[in-house]
Amino acid sequence: MKYLTYLAATFFVLFIVFILAGDYVYRTGTKVHCGVHEYHKKNLPSSFFTPGKNNGPFKGSGWDKWVGHDLSDWWVDNNSFSKVEILNKKNDITLVGWWMENKFSYDKTVVVVHGLNTNRQDFNVILPANMIYKSGFNVLLIDLRDSGESTCQDSRHSAGQEEADDILSAIKWLNQFQKIDSSNIGIHGISGGAIAALVSSVKNQNLRSFSLESPIFDFNKAAKDEVIYQGFPGFLWSSAYWAARLRGIDLMEISIKDAIDNIQDRKIQILHGDKDSRVKYSNSIELVDYAKSKGIEVKLHTFNNADHTEGLLTETKRYSEILVSFFNDTL
Repeated sequence: MKYLTYLAATFFVLFIVFILAGDYVYRTGTKVHCGVHEYHKKNLPSSFFTPGKNNGPFKGSGWDKWVGHDLSDWWVDNNSFSKVEILNKKNDITLVGWWMENKFSYDKTVVVVHGLNTNRQDFNVILPANMIYKSGFNVLLIDLRDSGESTCQDSRHSAGQEEADDILSAIKWLNQFQKIDSSNIGIHGISGGAIAALVSSVKNQNLRSFSLESPIFDFNKAAKDEVIYQGFPGFLWSSAYWAARLRGIDLMEISIKDAIDNIQDRKIQILHGDKDSRVKYSNSIELVDYAKSKGIEVKLHTFNNADHTEGLLTETKRYSEILVSFFNDTL
């Protein structure tokens, strides 16, 4: 009896340690910057720049060659965009964005969604947005909750689950205030924004087309990679997941597989650098293969020797052509 009591106490202590360690990893690994990074503050669609050393979308000296890279060919006129505020359905989140209404467009519109720990003022958000806008589309860029100028709720991301609701709030705003039907709205999601885009596809079946830059596929595997990227042992991901569940948050409530299973005749394309150090290129291969097993065609555009979102810079013209062609064909 004594032995069983000791064993039970040991397991209880280990469980508590497991959860506490996981909670720390969860709180650290999902923490995002509520606000605009200093190196993004001057960026506007009319004038934006790549960030300096150690502030790029991927780590290491490989970013250094892009510091000060000239993007002025992709700037737009100051009158091309206006700041907007969008309330969610509960009226407890205010999303801040830029509305770029194109005088050449009828109603074809693309919502551009940023990734984790960044905002709409990042060059890798404005650049694709301007590519799309310059080709005749309306564009809406938004700061997701806990990012940029939008409401700071808890300074954490939810792996696309709550962020997808922000996308749907943006869609509703376009429906109500710009009179644009959901069937004429596409989404370009970047990295973490790609996850939110796919989750939103399950919640709104009327959205027709989804362009994804460096998406994840297997959340467990990607989360483990992210935990390692953040400097923790990979095995702590499991404890972090359950710590989040105890806080009432299910980071896998709607999975990427769920999104593919529900996509039906809607269209998806992927753009991904094969040297991505943040979101491994294998994610896109696996996503395409899974979709194929379900009879769904997903076009993968590979950018050779490109790191995370670097294809925007290594093959800028090709990137633009891919984006524009996709939305021309699917909206």
